[in-house]
Amino acid sequence: MPDGSHGSGRSHWGSRFGFILAASGSAVGLGNIWKFPYITGEYGGGAFVLVYLGCVLLVGLPLMYSELIIGRRAGKDVLGAMRKLTSHCGDMGKDLSGFAGMMGIASGFLILSFYSVVGGWAIHFFWVSLDLIPMAQGGADETFGALAGSWKVSTLWHTVFMALVISVVARGVHDGIERVCSRLMPALIGILLILLVYVGFTGGLGASLAFLFRPDFSKLSGEGALEALGHAFFTLSLGMGAMVTYGSYLKSDTFVVRDGVWIAALDTIIALLAGTVIFAVVFAAGMEPGAGPGLVFVTLPDLFAQMPGGQAVGIGFFLLLIFAAWSSAISLLEVVLAYFVDEHGLSRGRGALLIGGAIWLIGVGSAVWSQVFDFLDGLTTNYMLPLGGMIIAIAAGWLIKPEDRVAGFTRTGGAGAFLATAWLVVIRFVTPVLVLAVILYKMEIIRFE
Repeated sequence: MPDGSHGSGRSHWGSRFGFILAASGSAVGLGNIWKFPYITGEYGGGAFVLVYLGCVLLVGLPLMYSELIIGRRAGKDVLGAMRKLTSHCGDMGKDLSGFAGMMGIASGFLILSFYSVVGGWAIHFFWVSLDLIPMAQGGADETFGALAGSWKVSTLWHTVFMALVISVVARGVHDGIERVCSRLMPALIGILLILLVYVGFTGGLGASLAFLFRPDFSKLSGEGALEALGHAFFTLSLGMGAMVTYGSYLKSDTFVVRDGVWIAALDTIIALLAGTVIFAVVFAAGMEPGAGPGLVFVTLPDLFAQMPGGQAVGIGFFLLLIFAAWSSAISLLEVVLAYFVDEHGLSRGRGALLIGGAIWLIGVGSAVWSQVFDFLDGLTTNYMLPLGGMIIAIAAGWLIKPEDRVAGFTRTGGAGAFLATAWLVVIRFVTPVLVLAVILYKMEIIRFE
């Protein structure tokens, strides 16, 4: 099979730079700006960061390569790609690949339904930071409580956010996803750098850098190590087929090993920059890190209100949050849409509206009932994503043909054979075991006293 033999009418990325920005946009999401800072604070700072970086190398990069090369070689959606590259394995390969593919599609569908609600919250707080929506008398805590407790307001912003996502995906890979992400990602990085300069002048930066980069392993527990492992997996958009789908739009001569490293590096750098800025704000106010998920929507808005020039900082921060959520949500919808376009011949424009509308409808449940939100969040992040990722790792390491496995290493020069062997060992024996450990931890089978 020719490398990356795509269907004749299949779209491709317009440039390598556009692909890297789009894939980085998929990886960079609310997890980088919302979750990473507070779990770093909860599990001891620098020691957690070191373990997290190690997990990116042992789990993130090997699985990133696996998804990209599967997508590039097959040139199809996640279900079609898995089936195509394991068709020689008989019923076992067909069933396992089909399960992994459908798990990825279902994950993308369900995650976007509640992720969009959080994206809508970010839009609401952006308007609050502009003073176009008044802050409640009780501050950010009361403001957020009123927002999350009002299904009408949450549904309104959920609708706005989904409309933004659908409008991009409907325009296609090059004219929609690549074009928008090529603007969103530089803007996101620019906002972060401006905020970094700001906190450098207002205090807290030194304490933030010491907290993030001075390891104290006495504060790192086994639970913290597994959280680092889980976050390294989730933050790179792995397990749901996003990288398989984006990889399917690559041209056959794309250097996926190099580009995968760039994607992981950008994702990690943005997470560390966001953590540095957020902790600088927290430390400058004399507060302690590890304030939980409410850090973004409760703690920070109140701190912005007390800072010199805090309104401008708040505007920039929530714009940053919207951009991160938007770029990730685009990839979630694309995973689902690509399946219906490739396997059922649905047109892109109509499919984006129909599928996006169905996701919006499920998301209304999360906006109305917090129990639905919590259930879908727990189901997808604790079980569906890691299970899908583990099966993709098994398929990449054991089921697809050797020529498909090593295709991405052909441009790594003399080191190609060594890198391919090292990757194969890791993806066969290390990544599945570590991902299984995350699943068992989330199921509370592995416990730490």
